[in-house]
Amino acid sequence: MITEERSLCMGCMSILDESGKCRCGYDEDSLTDSSCLQVRTVIGGRYIVGKMIKMNGEGIVYIGFDKENEERVYVHEYMPQKIAKRNDLTGEVTPLAGWEAQYKTLMADFFDLFDALRNFRHTENVMPVINLVHDNNTVYAIYKFIKTISYGDYLTHNGGEFSWTQVKKLFMPLFTTLSYLHSNGFVHRGISPESIRVNAKGQLMLGEFGTAALYTKDSLIDPSLSEGYSAPEQYNCGSWQGEWTDVYSVAAVLYKSLTGTLPADAESRKEVDHLCSPEELDINIPSEVSDAIMNAMTLNAEYRTRSIDDFTAELLESAKSNTKLFGASLGEEIKKAETENKTNVERYDDYEEEEEPRERRKVRLPWGLVATVVAMLVLLGIVAFLFRYTEILGFGNKEKDDSSSSVISESQDVNTGYLLSTPNFIGRMRADVEGNEIYADFELVFEEENNNQYVAGMIFDQSVKYKTEVEEGTVITLKVSTGPEKIEMPNCVGKTMTEVTEMLSAMNINYQLVPNFSAEHEYNVVYDQSVPYGTEVTVGDRMNKVLIYYGAQEFSSEESYWPGEDEDENPGVIIIDRG
Repeated sequence: MITEERSLCMGCMSILDESGKCRCGYDEDSLTDSSCLQVRTVIGGRYIVGKMIKMNGEGIVYIGFDKENEERVYVHEYMPQKIAKRNDLTGEVTPLAGWEAQYKTLMADFFDLFDALRNFRHTENVMPVINLVHDNNTVYAIYKFIKTISYGDYLTHNGGEFSWTQVKKLFMPLFTTLSYLHSNGFVHRGISPESIRVNAKGQLMLGEFGTAALYTKDSLIDPSLSEGYSAPEQYNCGSWQGEWTDVYSVAAVLYKSLTGTLPADAESRKEVDHLCSPEELDINIPSEVSDAIMNAMTLNAEYRTRSIDDFTAELLESAKSNTKLFGASLGEEIKKAETENKTNVERYDDYEEEEEPRERRKVRLPWGLVATVVAMLVLLGIVAFLFRYTEILGFGNKEKDDSSSSVISESQDVNTGYLLSTPNFIGRMRADVEGNEIYADFELVFEEENNNQYVAGMIFDQSVKYKTEVEEGTVITLKVSTGPEKIEMPNCVGKTMTEVTEMLSAMNINYQLVPNFSAEHEYNVVYDQSVPYGTEVTVGDRMNKVLIYYGAQEFSSEESYWPGEDEDENPGVIIIDRG
Protein backbone atom coordinates (compact mmCIF):
# COMPACT_ATOMS: atom_id res chain seq x y z
CA MET A 1 0.00 0.00 0.00
CA ILE A 2 1.41 3.39 -1.01
CA THR A 3 -0.50 5.41 1.60
CA GLU A 4 0.44 4.60 5.19
CA GLU A 5 -2.55 4.40 7.52
CA ARG A 6 -0.88 6.50 10.20
CA SER A 7 -0.29 9.33 7.73
CA LEU A 8 -4.02 9.84 7.22
CA CYS A 9 -6.19 12.41 8.98
CA MET A 10 -9.22 10.64 10.44
CA GLY A 11 -11.28 13.80 9.97
CA CYS A 12 -11.01 14.10 6.19
CA MET A 13 -8.68 11.25 5.07
CA SER A 14 -6.13 13.71 3.70
CA ILE A 15 -2.38 13.24 4.13
CA LEU A 16 -1.08 14.77 7.39
CA ASP A 17 1.69 17.36 7.19
CA GLU A 18 5.18 16.84 8.60
CA SER A 19 4.06 17.89 12.08
CA GLY A 20 1.28 15.29 12.04
CA LYS A 21 -1.51 17.85 11.70
CA CYS A 22 -4.18 18.51 9.09
CA ARG A 23 -5.57 21.80 7.86
CA CYS A 24 -9.12 20.55 8.54
CA GLY A 25 -8.37 20.92 12.26
CA TYR A 26 -9.60 17.48 13.32
CA ASP A 27 -8.27 16.32 16.69
CA GLU A 28 -8.03 12.55 16.85
CA ASP A 29 -7.85 12.68 20.64
CA SER A 30 -11.29 14.31 20.89
CA LEU A 31 -14.03 12.29 22.55
CA THR A 32 -15.99 9.90 20.36
CA ASP A 33 -19.69 9.12 20.86
CA SER A 34 -20.00 5.76 22.60
CA SER A 35 -22.41 4.59 19.88
CA CYS A 36 -19.77 5.04 17.16
CA LEU A 37 -16.89 2.90 16.03
CA GLN A 38 -13.44 3.95 17.20
CA VAL A 39 -11.51 5.83 14.52
CA ARG A 40 -9.01 3.71 12.56
CA THR A 41 -11.25 0.63 12.91
CA VAL A 42 -10.88 -1.45 9.73
CA ILE A 43 -14.06 -2.91 8.20
CA GLY A 44 -13.86 -6.09 6.14
CA GLY A 45 -10.07 -5.84 6.15
CA ARG A 46 -10.33 -3.02 3.62
CA TYR A 47 -12.08 0.16 4.77
CA ILE A 48 -10.58 2.43 7.46
CA VAL A 49 -13.26 4.22 9.50
CA GLY A 50 -12.76 7.90 10.38
CA LYS A 51 -14.88 10.42 12.22
CA MET A 52 -18.65 10.25 12.38
CA ILE A 53 -20.39 12.53 9.87
CA LYS A 54 -24.06 11.87 10.57
CA MET A 55 -26.20 9.70 12.83
CA ASN A 56 -29.88 8.77 12.79
CA GLY A 57 -32.16 6.14 14.29
CA GLU A 58 -31.07 3.51 11.78
CA GLY A 59 -27.36 3.98 11.45
CA ILE A 60 -24.18 6.03 11.40
CA VAL A 61 -22.25 7.52 8.48
CA TYR A 62 -18.46 7.92 8.71
CA ILE A 63 -15.74 9.30 6.49
CA GLY A 64 -13.67 6.31 5.32
CA PHE A 65 -10.67 5.24 3.27
CA ASP A 66 -10.48 2.33 0.84
CA LYS A 67 -7.05 0.72 1.31
CA GLU A 68 -7.38 -1.36 -1.85
CA ASN A 69 -8.15 1.50 -4.24
CA GLU A 70 -6.50 4.16 -2.07
CA GLU A 71 -9.40 6.58 -2.18
CA ARG A 72 -11.84 8.20 0.18
CA VAL A 73 -15.30 6.71 0.68
CA TYR A 74 -18.33 7.09 2.93
CA VAL A 75 -19.13 4.21 5.28
CA HIS A 76 -22.80 3.81 6.28
CA GLU A 77 -23.24 1.42 9.23
CA TYR A 78 -26.50 -0.26 10.21
CA MET A 79 -26.73 0.57 13.94
CA PRO A 80 -30.28 1.06 15.32
CA GLN A 81 -29.45 2.48 18.76
CA LYS A 82 -32.96 2.03 20.07
CA ILE A 83 -32.77 -1.76 19.85
CA ALA A 84 -29.01 -2.43 19.79
CA LYS A 85 -25.77 -1.62 21.59
CA ARG A 86 -22.06 -1.73 20.81
CA ASN A 87 -19.27 -3.62 22.53
CA ASP A 88 -16.70 -0.90 23.28
CA LEU A 89 -13.77 -3.31 23.02
CA THR A 90 -14.63 -5.22 19.83
CA GLY A 91 -16.91 -2.73 18.09
CA GLU A 92 -19.48 -5.49 17.57
CA VAL A 93 -23.15 -4.53 17.42
CA THR A 94 -25.60 -6.73 19.31
CA PRO A 95 -29.38 -6.44 19.69
CA LEU A 96 -30.88 -5.73 23.10
CA ALA A 97 -32.54 -8.64 24.87
CA GLY A 98 -35.92 -9.42 23.31
CA TRP A 99 -35.17 -7.45 20.12
CA GLU A 100 -33.14 -10.06 18.23
CA ALA A 101 -35.79 -10.85 15.61
CA GLN A 102 -36.56 -7.18 14.92
CA TYR A 103 -32.83 -6.40 14.63
CA LYS A 104 -32.35 -9.11 11.99
CA THR A 105 -35.46 -8.09 10.06
CA LEU A 106 -34.43 -4.44 9.85
CA MET A 107 -30.86 -5.41 8.93
CA ALA A 108 -32.23 -7.51 6.05
CA ASP A 109 -34.28 -4.51 4.88
CA PHE A 110 -31.17 -2.31 5.12
CA PHE A 111 -29.10 -4.78 3.08
CA ASP A 112 -31.79 -5.23 0.40
CA LEU A 113 -32.18 -1.46 -0.03
CA PHE A 114 -28.50 -0.72 -0.52
CA ASP A 115 -27.89 -3.85 -2.55
CA ALA A 116 -30.53 -2.59 -5.00
CA LEU A 117 -28.96 0.88 -5.02
CA ARG A 118 -25.55 -0.68 -5.69
CA ASN A 119 -26.95 -2.10 -8.93
CA PHE A 120 -28.62 1.20 -9.88
CA ARG A 121 -26.34 2.53 -12.62
CA HIS A 122 -28.64 4.58 -14.82
CA THR A 123 -28.23 8.09 -13.49
CA GLU A 124 -25.75 10.59 -12.09
CA ASN A 125 -28.35 12.05 -9.76
CA VAL A 126 -28.11 9.40 -7.02
CA MET A 127 -25.23 9.13 -4.53
CA PRO A 128 -23.58 5.91 -5.75
CA VAL A 129 -23.31 2.82 -3.52
CA ILE A 130 -20.23 0.80 -4.56
CA ASN A 131 -20.03 -2.05 -2.04
CA LEU A 132 -21.68 -3.86 0.89
CA VAL A 133 -19.71 -5.44 3.73
CA HIS A 134 -20.77 -7.77 6.54
CA ASP A 135 -18.73 -7.24 9.70
CA ASN A 136 -19.20 -6.73 13.46
CA ASN A 137 -22.57 -8.52 13.32
CA THR A 138 -23.95 -5.75 11.11
CA VAL A 139 -23.88 -4.40 7.53
CA TYR A 140 -21.93 -1.51 6.01
CA ALA A 141 -22.92 0.27 2.80
CA ILE A 142 -19.92 1.89 1.09
CA TYR A 143 -20.59 5.08 -0.88
CA LYS A 144 -18.35 6.61 -3.51
CA PHE A 145 -16.82 9.81 -2.12
CA ILE A 146 -18.25 12.87 -3.88
CA LYS A 147 -17.81 16.38 -2.53
CA THR A 148 -21.27 17.86 -2.01
CA ILE A 149 -23.12 20.31 0.15
CA SER A 150 -26.73 20.05 1.22
CA TYR A 151 -29.32 21.77 -0.96
CA GLY A 152 -30.44 23.64 2.16
CA ASP A 153 -26.99 25.24 2.49
CA TYR A 154 -26.85 25.85 -1.26
CA LEU A 155 -30.19 27.64 -1.10
CA THR A 156 -29.07 29.75 1.86
CA HIS A 157 -25.83 30.73 0.13
CA ASN A 158 -27.87 31.93 -2.86
CA GLY A 159 -30.15 34.27 -0.95
CA GLY A 160 -32.69 31.80 0.44
CA GLU A 161 -34.91 31.45 -2.63
CA PHE A 162 -34.81 30.97 -6.40
CA SER A 163 -36.98 32.05 -9.33
CA TRP A 164 -39.13 29.44 -11.08
CA THR A 165 -36.76 29.51 -14.07
CA GLN A 166 -33.83 28.61 -11.80
CA VAL A 167 -35.80 25.94 -9.92
CA LYS A 168 -36.99 24.33 -13.15
CA LYS A 169 -33.44 24.07 -14.46
CA LEU A 170 -32.18 22.58 -11.17
CA PHE A 171 -34.94 20.08 -10.46
CA MET A 172 -36.04 18.63 -13.81
CA PRO A 173 -33.09 16.17 -14.01
CA LEU A 174 -33.82 15.10 -10.43
CA PHE A 175 -37.50 14.56 -11.28
CA THR A 176 -36.46 12.28 -14.13
CA THR A 177 -34.30 10.27 -11.73
CA LEU A 178 -37.06 10.09 -9.14
CA SER A 179 -39.52 8.88 -11.77
CA TYR A 180 -37.07 6.12 -12.72
CA LEU A 181 -36.61 5.17 -9.06
CA HIS A 182 -40.37 4.93 -8.56
CA SER A 183 -40.82 2.81 -11.67
CA ASN A 184 -38.26 0.38 -10.20
CA GLY A 185 -40.02 0.10 -6.84
CA PHE A 186 -38.02 2.66 -4.83
CA VAL A 187 -39.72 5.15 -2.50
CA HIS A 188 -37.28 7.49 -0.77
CA ARG A 189 -39.56 8.89 1.98
CA GLY A 190 -36.87 11.25 3.29
CA ILE A 191 -36.62 13.91 0.59
CA SER A 192 -35.72 17.28 2.10
CA PRO A 193 -33.15 20.06 1.60
CA GLU A 194 -30.75 17.93 3.66
CA SER A 195 -31.10 14.66 1.73
CA ILE A 196 -30.75 16.47 -1.60
CA ARG A 197 -27.06 17.15 -2.25
CA VAL A 198 -25.42 19.59 -4.67
CA ASN A 199 -22.15 18.56 -6.35
CA ALA A 200 -19.36 20.75 -7.71
CA LYS A 201 -21.14 21.01 -11.09
CA GLY A 202 -24.26 22.42 -9.45
CA GLN A 203 -26.23 19.23 -10.09
CA LEU A 204 -28.73 17.88 -7.56
CA MET A 205 -28.13 14.36 -6.21
CA LEU A 206 -30.38 12.25 -4.03
CA GLY A 207 -28.81 10.76 -0.90
CA GLU A 208 -29.63 9.65 2.66
CA PHE A 209 -31.65 6.63 1.63
CA GLY A 210 -33.15 4.59 4.47
CA THR A 211 -35.68 1.87 5.17
CA ALA A 212 -39.38 2.61 5.66
CA ALA A 213 -38.92 2.26 9.43
CA LEU A 214 -36.49 5.20 9.46
CA TYR A 215 -38.99 7.54 7.86
CA THR A 216 -42.17 6.49 9.70
CA LYS A 217 -43.27 7.64 13.13
CA ASP A 218 -43.81 5.07 15.91
CA SER A 219 -41.76 2.42 14.10
CA LEU A 220 -39.25 0.08 15.78
CA ILE A 221 -36.48 2.67 15.53
CA ASP A 222 -36.26 6.41 16.12
CA PRO A 223 -37.64 8.06 12.96
CA SER A 224 -35.94 10.83 10.98
CA LEU A 225 -38.90 12.93 9.91
CA SER A 226 -38.22 16.36 8.41
CA GLU A 227 -40.42 19.14 9.75
CA GLY A 228 -42.31 20.73 6.88
CA TYR A 229 -41.22 18.12 4.34
CA SER A 230 -42.45 14.73 5.58
CA ALA A 231 -45.87 13.68 4.26
CA PRO A 232 -48.90 13.27 6.59
CA GLU A 233 -48.98 9.47 6.17
CA GLN A 234 -45.45 9.26 7.61
CA TYR A 235 -46.76 10.34 11.00
CA ASN A 236 -48.98 7.26 11.22
CA CYS A 237 -47.38 3.83 10.89
CA GLY A 238 -50.75 2.39 9.79
CA SER A 239 -51.05 4.65 6.72
CA TRP A 240 -50.16 3.47 3.23
CA GLN A 241 -47.10 5.08 1.65
CA GLY A 242 -46.03 5.24 -1.97
CA GLU A 243 -44.59 7.52 -4.63
CA TRP A 244 -47.20 10.11 -3.66
CA THR A 245 -45.29 10.37 -0.36
CA ASP A 246 -42.20 11.55 -2.26
CA VAL A 247 -44.40 13.88 -4.34
CA TYR A 248 -45.46 15.70 -1.16
CA SER A 249 -41.85 16.08 0.01
CA VAL A 250 -40.54 17.29 -3.34
CA ALA A 251 -43.36 19.82 -3.58
CA ALA A 252 -42.49 21.08 -0.10
CA VAL A 253 -38.86 21.54 -1.18
CA LEU A 254 -40.06 23.56 -4.19
CA TYR A 255 -42.32 25.59 -1.88
CA LYS A 256 -39.30 26.51 0.24
CA SER A 257 -37.15 27.16 -2.83
CA LEU A 258 -39.61 29.57 -4.47
CA THR A 259 -40.93 31.42 -1.40
CA GLY A 260 -38.05 31.21 1.05
CA THR A 261 -40.63 30.06 3.60
CA LEU A 262 -40.68 26.71 5.37
CA PRO A 263 -44.11 25.08 4.93
CA ALA A 264 -45.93 24.10 8.11
CA ASP A 265 -45.41 20.49 9.13
CA ALA A 266 -48.10 17.99 8.15
CA GLU A 267 -49.17 17.18 11.71
CA SER A 268 -49.95 20.80 12.61
CA ARG A 269 -51.73 21.24 9.27
CA LYS A 270 -54.11 18.44 10.23
CA GLU A 271 -55.30 20.53 13.17
CA VAL A 272 -55.42 23.92 11.46
CA ASP A 273 -54.24 24.27 7.87
CA HIS A 274 -52.80 27.76 7.37
CA LEU A 275 -50.64 26.87 4.38
CA CYS A 276 -50.61 29.80 1.95
CA SER A 277 -50.22 29.16 -1.74
CA PRO A 278 -46.80 30.13 -3.13
CA GLU A 279 -48.24 32.87 -5.31
CA GLU A 280 -49.75 34.49 -2.20
CA LEU A 281 -46.24 34.85 -0.84
CA ASP A 282 -44.66 35.92 -4.13
CA ILE A 283 -46.73 37.27 -7.02
CA ASN A 284 -43.90 36.46 -9.44
CA ILE A 285 -44.52 32.72 -9.06
CA PRO A 286 -46.61 31.46 -12.02
CA SER A 287 -50.14 30.43 -11.06
CA GLU A 288 -49.86 26.99 -12.68
CA VAL A 289 -46.69 26.32 -10.64
CA SER A 290 -48.35 27.48 -7.44
CA ASP A 291 -51.42 25.33 -8.11
CA ALA A 292 -49.29 22.28 -8.90
CA ILE A 293 -47.40 22.62 -5.60
CA MET A 294 -50.59 23.00 -3.59
CA ASN A 295 -52.13 19.95 -5.29
CA ALA A 296 -49.01 17.95 -4.50
CA MET A 297 -49.15 19.03 -0.85
CA THR A 298 -52.77 18.04 -0.28
CA LEU A 299 -53.05 16.37 3.13
CA ASN A 300 -55.38 13.60 1.96
CA ALA A 301 -53.23 11.25 -0.13
CA GLU A 302 -56.27 10.13 -2.14
CA TYR A 303 -56.70 13.65 -3.56
CA ARG A 304 -52.98 14.42 -3.83
CA THR A 305 -51.05 14.35 -7.11
CA ARG A 306 -50.25 10.66 -7.40
CA SER A 307 -46.95 10.49 -9.29
CA ILE A 308 -43.86 12.54 -9.99
CA ASP A 309 -44.71 12.45 -13.71
CA ASP A 310 -48.15 13.96 -13.02
CA PHE A 311 -46.54 16.59 -10.81
CA THR A 312 -44.02 17.49 -13.52
CA ALA A 313 -46.83 17.78 -16.08
CA GLU A 314 -48.81 20.13 -13.82
CA LEU A 315 -45.74 22.30 -13.22
CA LEU A 316 -45.18 22.64 -16.96
CA GLU A 317 -48.78 22.75 -18.13
CA SER A 318 -48.51 26.30 -19.49
CA ALA A 319 -47.74 26.45 -23.22
CA LYS A 320 -45.59 29.51 -22.51
CA SER A 321 -43.21 27.53 -20.31
CA ASN A 322 -41.06 26.53 -23.34
CA THR A 323 -40.36 23.05 -22.01
CA LYS A 324 -39.94 19.75 -23.81
CA LEU A 325 -43.28 18.65 -22.43
CA PHE A 326 -44.90 20.49 -25.34
CA GLY A 327 -43.74 18.95 -28.59
CA ALA A 328 -43.22 20.65 -31.93
CA SER A 329 -46.65 19.59 -33.18
CA LEU A 330 -48.41 21.27 -30.26
CA GLY A 331 -46.31 24.40 -30.71
CA GLU A 332 -47.23 24.52 -34.38
CA GLU A 333 -50.91 24.12 -33.54
CA ILE A 334 -50.74 27.02 -31.07
CA LYS A 335 -48.94 29.19 -33.64
CA LYS A 336 -51.45 28.20 -36.33
CA ALA A 337 -54.40 29.05 -34.06
CA GLU A 338 -52.91 32.46 -33.29
CA THR A 339 -52.37 33.14 -37.02
CA GLU A 340 -55.94 32.10 -37.90
CA ASN A 341 -57.30 34.27 -35.13
CA LYS A 342 -55.32 37.26 -36.37
CA THR A 343 -56.52 36.65 -39.96
CA ASN A 344 -60.13 36.46 -38.82
CA VAL A 345 -59.81 39.76 -37.00
CA GLU A 346 -58.33 41.44 -40.07
CA ARG A 347 -61.15 40.07 -42.26
CA TYR A 348 -63.75 41.29 -39.78
CA ASP A 349 -62.25 44.79 -39.91
CA ASP A 350 -62.33 44.74 -43.71
CA TYR A 351 -65.95 43.64 -43.66
CA GLU A 352 -66.91 46.49 -41.35
CA GLU A 353 -65.11 48.98 -43.55
CA GLU A 354 -66.80 47.80 -46.77
CA GLU A 355 -70.26 47.37 -45.24
CA GLU A 356 -71.53 50.56 -46.89
CA PRO A 357 -70.67 52.09 -50.30
CA ARG A 358 -68.16 54.98 -50.15
CA GLU A 359 -70.42 57.36 -52.13
CA ARG A 360 -73.24 56.93 -49.64
CA ARG A 361 -70.94 57.55 -46.65
CA LYS A 362 -69.87 60.90 -48.11
CA VAL A 363 -73.37 62.46 -48.06
CA ARG A 364 -74.48 60.95 -44.69
CA LEU A 365 -74.99 63.57 -41.93
CA PRO A 366 -73.07 63.08 -38.66
CA TRP A 367 -76.21 62.76 -36.55
CA GLY A 368 -74.23 61.30 -33.65
CA LEU A 369 -72.08 64.41 -33.38
CA VAL A 370 -75.09 66.72 -33.61
CA ALA A 371 -76.87 64.87 -30.83
CA THR A 372 -73.78 65.04 -28.62
CA VAL A 373 -73.44 68.83 -28.99
CA VAL A 374 -77.13 69.37 -28.20
CA ALA A 375 -76.89 67.20 -25.08
CA MET A 376 -73.85 69.14 -23.80
CA LEU A 377 -75.65 72.48 -24.22
CA VAL A 378 -78.70 71.23 -22.31
CA LEU A 379 -76.45 69.90 -19.49
CA LEU A 380 -74.63 73.22 -19.16
CA GLY A 381 -77.94 75.01 -18.86
CA ILE A 382 -79.10 72.70 -16.07
CA VAL A 383 -75.84 73.18 -14.13
CA ALA A 384 -76.09 76.96 -14.39
CA PHE A 385 -79.70 76.87 -13.15
CA LEU A 386 -78.81 74.70 -10.12
CA PHE A 387 -75.85 76.91 -9.21
CA ARG A 388 -78.09 80.02 -9.25
CA TYR A 389 -80.81 78.19 -7.32
CA THR A 390 -78.42 77.27 -4.47
CA GLU A 391 -77.28 80.89 -4.16
CA ILE A 392 -80.90 82.07 -3.88
CA LEU A 393 -81.65 79.55 -1.11
CA GLY A 394 -78.46 80.42 0.81
CA PHE A 395 -76.81 77.01 0.45
CA GLY A 396 -73.58 78.81 -0.41
CA ASN A 397 -73.52 80.67 2.93
CA LYS A 398 -70.07 80.28 4.57
CA GLU A 399 -71.43 79.65 8.07
CA LYS A 400 -73.64 76.85 6.82
CA ASP A 401 -70.71 75.41 4.84
CA ASP A 402 -68.63 75.31 8.01
CA SER A 403 -71.47 73.60 9.88
CA SER A 404 -71.78 70.99 7.16
CA SER A 405 -68.04 70.47 7.23
CA SER A 406 -68.08 69.85 10.98
CA VAL A 407 -70.87 67.29 10.58
CA ILE A 408 -68.85 65.42 7.97
CA SER A 409 -65.80 65.57 10.20
CA GLU A 410 -67.76 64.07 13.10
CA SER A 411 -69.00 61.33 10.78
CA GLN A 412 -65.42 60.53 9.79
CA ASP A 413 -64.47 60.23 13.44
CA VAL A 414 -67.16 57.60 13.87
CA ASN A 415 -66.01 55.59 10.83
CA THR A 416 -62.27 56.20 10.33
CA GLY A 417 -61.94 54.34 7.01
CA TYR A 418 -62.98 51.59 4.68
CA LEU A 419 -62.95 47.95 5.76
CA LEU A 420 -59.98 45.67 5.01
CA SER A 421 -59.65 41.90 4.97
CA THR A 422 -57.01 40.54 7.36
CA PRO A 423 -54.18 38.66 5.60
CA ASN A 424 -52.96 35.23 6.72
CA PHE A 425 -49.65 35.84 8.51
CA ILE A 426 -49.24 32.34 9.99
CA GLY A 427 -46.38 30.43 8.37
CA ARG A 428 -44.66 33.58 7.10
CA MET A 429 -41.32 34.83 8.31
CA ARG A 430 -41.18 37.98 10.43
CA ALA A 431 -38.45 39.38 8.17
CA ASP A 432 -40.85 39.18 5.20
CA VAL A 433 -43.70 40.89 7.04
CA GLU A 434 -42.13 43.55 9.25
CA GLY A 435 -41.72 46.83 7.38
CA ASN A 436 -43.42 45.46 4.27
CA GLU A 437 -45.48 48.18 2.57
CA ILE A 438 -48.13 45.63 1.61
CA TYR A 439 -49.25 45.55 5.25
CA ALA A 440 -48.97 49.32 5.87
CA ASP A 441 -52.75 49.57 6.45
CA PHE A 442 -52.38 47.58 9.69
CA GLU A 443 -50.48 48.26 12.89
CA LEU A 444 -48.46 45.11 13.46
CA VAL A 445 -47.12 44.21 16.89
CA PHE A 446 -44.66 41.32 17.21
CA GLU A 447 -44.33 39.11 20.29
CA GLU A 448 -41.62 36.44 20.49
CA GLU A 449 -42.25 33.06 22.09
CA ASN A 450 -40.76 29.55 22.09
CA ASN A 451 -42.53 27.10 19.77
CA ASN A 452 -41.50 23.54 18.95
CA GLN A 453 -43.53 23.36 15.71
CA TYR A 454 -42.26 26.51 13.98
CA VAL A 455 -38.71 27.52 13.11
CA ALA A 456 -37.18 30.64 14.62
CA GLY A 457 -38.52 33.81 13.00
CA MET A 458 -41.76 32.25 11.71
CA ILE A 459 -45.17 33.64 12.70
CA PHE A 460 -47.37 31.00 14.33
CA ASP A 461 -50.37 32.97 15.64
CA GLN A 462 -52.24 36.22 14.99
CA SER A 463 -54.69 38.09 17.24
CA VAL A 464 -57.14 38.79 14.39
CA LYS A 465 -58.20 35.79 12.36
CA TYR A 466 -57.55 35.45 8.65
CA LYS A 467 -60.13 37.18 6.35
CA THR A 468 -61.70 39.15 9.22
CA GLU A 469 -63.00 42.55 8.03
CA VAL A 470 -61.37 45.33 10.07
CA GLU A 471 -60.82 49.06 9.79
CA GLU A 472 -57.63 50.62 8.52
CA GLY A 473 -55.06 50.99 11.31
CA THR A 474 -56.30 47.97 13.29
CA VAL A 475 -53.68 46.57 15.67
CA ILE A 476 -52.78 42.92 14.94
CA THR A 477 -50.51 41.08 17.37
CA LEU A 478 -48.33 38.46 15.69
CA LYS A 479 -46.59 35.78 17.71
CA VAL A 480 -43.16 34.92 16.35
CA SER A 481 -41.39 31.67 17.13
CA THR A 482 -37.94 31.86 18.68
CA GLY A 483 -37.57 28.16 17.92
CA PRO A 484 -37.93 25.27 20.33
CA GLU A 485 -36.88 25.79 23.91
CA LYS A 486 -33.51 24.27 24.68
CA ILE A 487 -32.25 22.90 27.97
CA GLU A 488 -29.06 21.19 29.09
CA MET A 489 -29.26 17.44 29.48
CA PRO A 490 -28.81 16.55 33.16
CA ASN A 491 -26.50 13.80 34.39
CA CYS A 492 -28.60 10.70 34.99
CA VAL A 493 -25.79 8.18 35.49
CA GLY A 494 -25.63 6.81 39.02
CA LYS A 495 -29.14 7.95 39.93
CA THR A 496 -32.05 5.66 40.70
CA MET A 497 -34.88 5.18 38.24
CA THR A 498 -37.29 7.11 40.44
CA GLU A 499 -34.96 10.10 40.62
CA VAL A 500 -34.33 10.10 36.87
CA THR A 501 -37.94 9.73 35.74
CA GLU A 502 -39.11 12.48 38.10
CA MET A 503 -36.28 14.78 36.98
CA LEU A 504 -36.77 14.28 33.23
CA SER A 505 -40.56 14.55 33.48
CA ALA A 506 -40.25 17.82 35.40
CA MET A 507 -37.89 19.16 32.71
CA ASN A 508 -40.25 17.96 29.94
CA ILE A 509 -37.51 15.93 28.26
CA ASN A 510 -38.78 13.07 26.12
CA TYR A 511 -37.08 9.84 27.17
CA GLN A 512 -37.29 6.07 26.87
CA LEU A 513 -36.13 3.52 29.44
CA VAL A 514 -33.93 0.69 28.20
CA PRO A 515 -33.47 -2.18 30.69
CA ASN A 516 -30.36 -4.32 30.86
CA PHE A 517 -30.76 -7.65 32.63
CA SER A 518 -27.05 -8.29 32.92
CA ALA A 519 -25.67 -8.81 36.43
CA GLU A 520 -22.82 -6.34 35.76
CA HIS A 521 -25.13 -3.33 36.29
CA GLU A 522 -26.61 -2.29 39.62
CA TYR A 523 -30.32 -2.97 39.88
CA ASN A 524 -32.63 0.01 39.27
CA VAL A 525 -29.69 2.39 38.74
CA VAL A 526 -28.90 4.27 35.49
CA TYR A 527 -25.51 3.38 34.01
CA ASP A 528 -25.64 5.22 30.65
CA GLN A 529 -27.61 7.79 28.60
CA SER A 530 -27.72 8.33 24.83
CA VAL A 531 -27.36 12.12 25.11
CA PRO A 532 -24.24 13.19 27.04
CA TYR A 533 -24.51 15.35 30.14
CA GLY A 534 -24.51 19.08 29.31
CA THR A 535 -25.66 18.63 25.70
CA GLU A 536 -28.57 20.89 24.68
CA VAL A 537 -31.84 19.05 24.04
CA THR A 538 -35.19 20.34 22.85
CA VAL A 539 -37.88 20.63 25.51
CA GLY A 540 -40.95 18.56 24.63
CA ASP A 541 -39.34 17.16 21.48
CA ARG A 542 -41.69 14.42 20.28
CA MET A 543 -39.42 13.27 17.48
CA ASN A 544 -36.27 12.37 19.40
CA LYS A 545 -36.10 10.43 22.64
CA VAL A 546 -33.23 10.30 25.10
CA LEU A 547 -32.44 6.66 25.86
CA ILE A 548 -31.87 5.88 29.54
CA TYR A 549 -30.04 2.60 30.19
CA TYR A 550 -30.49 1.02 33.61
CA GLY A 551 -29.86 -2.23 35.40
CA ALA A 552 -32.99 -4.37 35.60
CA GLN A 553 -34.02 -7.23 37.89
CA GLU A 554 -31.58 -10.14 37.72
CA PHE A 555 -32.93 -13.49 36.51
CA SER A 556 -34.01 -16.11 39.07
CA SER A 557 -35.38 -19.65 38.98
CA GLU A 558 -38.89 -18.20 39.08
CA GLU A 559 -38.49 -16.50 35.64
CA SER A 560 -40.32 -17.99 32.67
CA TYR A 561 -40.79 -17.20 28.98
CA TRP A 562 -43.96 -16.47 26.97
CA PRO A 563 -45.16 -17.52 24.47
CA GLY A 564 -44.45 -19.57 22.20
CA GLU A 565 -44.17 -22.58 20.14
CA ASP A 566 -41.18 -21.48 18.04
CA GLU A 567 -38.68 -19.36 19.97
CA ASP A 568 -36.62 -18.65 16.86
CA GLU A 569 -39.55 -16.91 15.22
CA ASN A 570 -41.00 -15.39 18.36
CA PRO A 571 -38.54 -15.08 21.24
CA GLY A 572 -41.36 -13.76 23.40
CA VAL A 573 -41.05 -11.43 26.38
CA ILE A 574 -39.56 -12.01 29.78
CA ILE A 575 -42.01 -12.41 32.66
CA ILE A 576 -40.76 -11.73 36.16
CA ASP A 577 -42.77 -13.65 38.77
CA ARG A 578 -42.45 -11.69 41.97
CA GLY A 579 -44.61 -14.18 43.94
